[in-house]
Amino acid sequence: MLATSCHEHDDNGGFIINIDKRIKAATGTGSSSAGNRRYSPSRPIRIVVVLLLSVVISLKAQLKLLQKASSYVSNAAITDTMSYTAPVPSSSSFSSHITENDPDHFTLCGRTLHISAMPHVPPPSTSNLQYGIPNWSQKRTLENAVVLDPRMEKIHGRTGNQIRGFFHAFDYARDRNGPLVIHDTGFPMDSTLRILYMGLENRTELQERLGVLLYDTVDEAYREKMHLLGTRWARDYVSTNEEYTQFDSIQHRHYLIQQLYRMTAKEMELHPNSTGTADMCASFHAYFGKNVEKDGVPQKEEEGGGVYQRVTEKYTIIHSRSFEGKQFLEEAHKHYGVDPHASTDYPPDLITKILAPLGMANNSILMITDGQNTEVIDRLSADPAIGPHFRVVPQEVSTMAGDIMLGILSEVFIGNPASSFSQYITMVRYALGFDHSYLYVRRHPLDGSWETFCSDETCFYQLHDLEAQTHQPGAPKTII
Repeated sequence: MLATSCHEHDDNGGFIINIDKRIKAATGTGSSSAGNRRYSPSRPIRIVVVLLLSVVISLKAQLKLLQKASSYVSNAAITDTMSYTAPVPSSSSFSSHITENDPDHFTLCGRTLHISAMPHVPPPSTSNLQYGIPNWSQKRTLENAVVLDPRMEKIHGRTGNQIRGFFHAFDYARDRNGPLVIHDTGFPMDSTLRILYMGLENRTELQERLGVLLYDTVDEAYREKMHLLGTRWARDYVSTNEEYTQFDSIQHRHYLIQQLYRMTAKEMELHPNSTGTADMCASFHAYFGKNVEKDGVPQKEEEGGGVYQRVTEKYTIIHSRSFEGKQFLEEAHKHYGVDPHASTDYPPDLITKILAPLGMANNSILMITDGQNTEVIDRLSADPAIGPHFRVVPQEVSTMAGDIMLGILSEVFIGNPASSFSQYITMVRYALGFDHSYLYVRRHPLDGSWETFCSDETCFYQLHDLEAQTHQPGAPKTII
């Protein structure tokens, strides 16, 4: 059993080579902070040489890591969905009323999400969790503060890797026993957070919910002492702190994502006609209409003249991305069986094989895409089983934030494991309690039939641990 728009989607979320240490060794620079490297006339030549050598070395390291992956990804399909509930310690050292006073549900673009269906993160009053991290507030001091580099020109990667850098920065601050400090402009607020979420202008709520400090609220006496963390270093950070487990980090991701989307939902409710709501719900409202009141009666207001209204309430999203990540898929195929072409070609029999057991084969199938692979669109449109239910989200109603929301709220999500865009949607779906996210597919070794695997949350994070370990080989654990 298994378990077209042309705007810019995210970049390759596969193996990213960390060469900073090798570059510093060749150039004589020793600082790990951006902007502190010395320059010499011969430095560019040495950097090019080191870059080329690093690529060769890293490819060999990737092969070893992929071989390691096969030790915990069995030949049988893994289809169980993890329902993770964190243990509740007996005492609490932190008091906050945000989580306790939140309602039992919230609404995104007209869809209601129930808190009871989401992975449970115990409130501070019943556990030792502060901002989703055990004992963080008790330990952290301003002397150990970490501030993210806000300079937009220093950002590495696009949206998926930027949010990864933001999440990893919490790990880094936690490991240093310091608070995470961010600027109100630049990275990550303008570049990432204000694009993906809403309700961030309430500075007090932002700091209280996430546990961050805004730079201009920190006493000037501490600002010069703060450790500056560049976006590349944040993205590639691998924790070696044995005090925290992988489940601690997963739980923190749950907490962050749930809080960010609570804030988003609250802002949507307060300002349903804002440009932010329109952008984030553009794709969803185009198909499902917008909740409005006329003469005090709740009803749906169709957008686009009703052109996009013929969509079933439960629908499937396919994320199509054509890019350099094919190399990752080829290597993954060699070592634990990921089909090297399925996540870019999306053959019709694969889609049917996934959807039929879920009772979704006759429901609407929408594709969000970068528009580069028209062959897969033509193939699915022409298929007699898929075609009648298939359509591409058109450019005129497609936004990046809107496509993400369509993916999050879908009944079934089928994506590319080498895309950080697909990875982010999948991570949010786990945190918000959605099942049926499929990134990993392969052929059965005996009969050649399609099967999915690694469709539970634990396996998802384990495989992406390997991805991050290529940044700093040998690190025992990390998290997406």
